[in-house]
Amino acid sequence: MEEDWGDIFNGIQEIDSDQEMEEAEVDIGEDTEDFVNKMLKKVEKIATAGLNNRVSSRIILHGWLLQARNTAIDNIVRTGGPFMFRKITVYSAVIYVDRFLSIMTIENERFLVAKLLSTACLHLAADKWENFQVDLPEFAQFTNSFTRSIINMKNYVVNEFGGTKTCVTPISFTKYFVSRFCRDDSRKEYAKIKTVEVIMSTLGDVRLMSLKPFILAAAATLLASNPKILTKTQIEHDINNVLPPNWIIPLDEVCSCYDRLLETNMHRLDIS
Repeated sequence: MEEDWGDIFNGIQEIDSDQEMEEAEVDIGEDTEDFVNKMLKKVEKIATAGLNNRVSSRIILHGWLLQARNTAIDNIVRTGGPFMFRKITVYSAVIYVDRFLSIMTIENERFLVAKLLSTACLHLAADKWENFQVDLPEFAQFTNSFTRSIINMKNYVVNEFGGTKTCVTPISFTKYFVSRFCRDDSRKEYAKIKTVEVIMSTLGDVRLMSLKPFILAAAATLLASNPKILTKTQIEHDINNVLPPNWIIPLDEVCSCYDRLLETNMHRLDIS
């Protein structure tokens, strides 16, 4: 069973009231179709650039990649917590790691710089999401890295991405999907919090992390928004009747994702 890196991060994350407010309201996106359409265009841009997550298929041929990935996530989580990084920063850093592992050239059956890669990806994500400038020397000292090594790896990663640093997380779809899928107003705040928790619980699952972010977000929100377990027919009904008809949502993928999330998150949800 995969580590629940979301729970581990929650246990060590240092957070103040202002940051808690931003995580609860700003990081989860907006509840307008225009906002979601902008996110979907970014997802298309990432796909067009050839930067989709293909780690799960690569692990079939190169099993050692899973250990490298786990080492990277462990470092991201245990560094991000003490530095007061937000959940969306940590999630984005793992996306960057997966993106790199998906496209890097494999010459030897080993990868010795997983920790340095994850440190660089975390710093890259912090540049995007955090409201403060991360002290790089302090960051390097905490992660037992050299400042110059982090800078060089960041530059190498961005170069491998063809300069595309665009990153879309499922967290950014939360506010919109809660506004559509949660019919009980008294449950909406609970649904927002639990949706993000469910999304964070997927960090260790290479198959779920390879899904498009809006698929994972839809499944997680449906799970957190309803006190009863939904059937496939109910999920399809909600999606077909609530979301715009021009959005192409692969229902089978959403249902499969929902079932997997239900299996791994029953302990954290008020659901029966």
